[in-house]
Amino acid sequence: MFYLNLLRAVASRFWKYRLLAALFLLALLFEVAYGIAAPYSLSFLVDKAFTPKNAEMFLLILGLLLAGGLLSVLANVLGDYALGKLAGKSVRDLRTELFAHVQKQSLPFFQSYKIGDLITRFSSDMSSIDGVIRVTSPYFLREALSVMMGLSMLLLLEWKLTLAVMAGSIFMIAGPRFMQNKAESANIAHKEAQANFSNTVDELIKGHKAIKSLNLRERILLQGRKRIQELFHTGFRLHMTNSLMERIPMTGLLVLNGTMIGFGGYLIFQDQMSIGEFIAFLTLFMSVGQSGANLTYLLPALIESDISFKRISEILEEKPTISDTENAKELAAPISRIAFNDVTFGYTGQKNQLSSIHLEIRNGSYTAFVGTSGSGKSTALQLLARFYDPQQGSITFDRLDLREMTETSLRKYAALVTQETFLFNTTIRDNLAPDPAAAISDEEMIEAAKQAQIHDTITSWPDGYDTVIHHEGGTLSGGERQRLSLARALLQKPQLLLLDEITAALDPATEAEINALLLRLRGNQTLVSVTHRLDSVQHADCIHVFHNGAVAESGTHQELLLLGGLYKRLWDKQHGLHLSPDGSSASVDAARLAELGFFAGMELELLEDIARSFTTETFNEGEVVVREGQQGDKFYLIVRGKFDVVKDADGERITLATLLDGDHFGEIALLRNIPRTATVMAAAPSVLLSIKREAFASLISSQPQIRTMLEQSLEQRT
Repeated sequence: MFYLNLLRAVASRFWKYRLLAALFLLALLFEVAYGIAAPYSLSFLVDKAFTPKNAEMFLLILGLLLAGGLLSVLANVLGDYALGKLAGKSVRDLRTELFAHVQKQSLPFFQSYKIGDLITRFSSDMSSIDGVIRVTSPYFLREALSVMMGLSMLLLLEWKLTLAVMAGSIFMIAGPRFMQNKAESANIAHKEAQANFSNTVDELIKGHKAIKSLNLRERILLQGRKRIQELFHTGFRLHMTNSLMERIPMTGLLVLNGTMIGFGGYLIFQDQMSIGEFIAFLTLFMSVGQSGANLTYLLPALIESDISFKRISEILEEKPTISDTENAKELAAPISRIAFNDVTFGYTGQKNQLSSIHLEIRNGSYTAFVGTSGSGKSTALQLLARFYDPQQGSITFDRLDLREMTETSLRKYAALVTQETFLFNTTIRDNLAPDPAAAISDEEMIEAAKQAQIHDTITSWPDGYDTVIHHEGGTLSGGERQRLSLARALLQKPQLLLLDEITAALDPATEAEINALLLRLRGNQTLVSVTHRLDSVQHADCIHVFHNGAVAESGTHQELLLLGGLYKRLWDKQHGLHLSPDGSSASVDAARLAELGFFAGMELELLEDIARSFTTETFNEGEVVVREGQQGDKFYLIVRGKFDVVKDADGERITLATLLDGDHFGEIALLRNIPRTATVMAAAPSVLLSIKREAFASLISSQPQIRTMLEQSLEQRT
């Protein structure tokens, strides 16, 4: 039976506190024994005291009942105390175990489970387990003991009547057992509906900017209503299933009452049972019958808790993909060389993001990983930070394999700053120095903040470093979050500083200051920077250019330009576009326009006129530039930033591409008034240059051959 597994699981939690468990069981046994003895005493009261009118016997029985009742009350108080301690400690341990286990998990775990799925396990499932440990299991045990001890006493009173009643009780047991599978299915469906609704709420809160900018409020509202309707349907189904499980035993109990009274009357008329014995039997039977019915009432709660235990056990059985080996070694500085040795890796096993990577990072050097979106550069950095392990090959620090060192020593040696900055909901001070054991002074904190170009911003806030962060930093700009994250990393004083697109959300002036800081850090620390913005890394000691999961080129900035390969093409794409230091205005060179295929062949003078016709547009993260289905009337050049090209398909948003500095879109709108085929949305603070179709048409109106060339070029692209 499922509840035996559940009770074993509860018992295993109680076993750690055996003395409290033993105290609770002793108190429970005394409580149940008195509850059975009290009805049984009616037989003696009627036959030995009331019928013969024996006052002495009456007073003796009454005294025993009162004394037993007082001891039962004391046992109840003692049992409640033991149960409170026992249940509280057991639930505390399970919560702590689950929390600590989730904290130890690797990135694939958090990619497998959505936030709502985990939250419902910590909230709904844990509350269910709390209830079964504190209330349901003790109540189930008490009622089960009452039934067993009561049946034993009923057999002593009149075995024939007891057997008849037990035969009729099959209906009480079979009914709920028949409904068990349906009840389990209903519970699982309702918990899944709760998790789905939690995930929808999570998306609503975290994606509110995208929802507004993409005009998805109606769609999200419909999705929310759908999830709420699922909760209603699954909740109603669960309610009806549980109700039936409760009603069936009550019907069986009514049948048993009739059987007991009829057969008991027959035994009295046959002088096989005294009136006192019948009254005692009737009273005890009602108590046992009620206990039996209560056991069936508990089945829905037991089923729910059993499912919750399974859902939590599912999490506890998850093993971290990244963990210390049995003989893991401490990583000791200094490290002279870090190497990727024939590294191959794929997230899913179906496609490799990296294939046979060989590269070397010297101690104290400034190394850059560059390449187009999806080239594998960020994946290589995540392997270096040991968020994943290579499927083939190795990453070594001198001769020590990354997989053979303790994770703690690696985290002390290396610090990672990503573009997806997370801040805790506490003060700036606690965010910069989250570990009290580090004992970081105010002077050190201020120096790190100054290096990250965030100190003046912090001091401009009313509470300075005691300013409280809300919504994981959602009230701050992307640049402020990024600089706080960099300052936090600098305070750790890592030997290896890993940087993933850290200047993506910064204005040009701040970016220049951060780049200057990195050059100052070079030599004292080993720097590895992943970026798509080549201006940021032109002074790096070595640049590795990633393409389709492989290192296509390596060298210094000048060496790669002279090579004339992929790096040169990326560099040319990002140049000829100019941005003012404050990021408010931009411009493009005529020569840069000439590199675009659909502008090729135009006279330089005309291209200069076109360049002057571009206007600057700025977008914050989450804002939409063009919307799918709207009429297009502009062509765009990305001066700085990041944009996602998305499309709605069957109610789901699919990302088709990511556009970065130097990319362009919307060129068909220069000639044709047709709807946009996709939505383009800013994924970071961004600056664009745009030109309207009317302005472009007026510039080329006197040169029809240009229009013909442009038509042909666009025709080839489509």
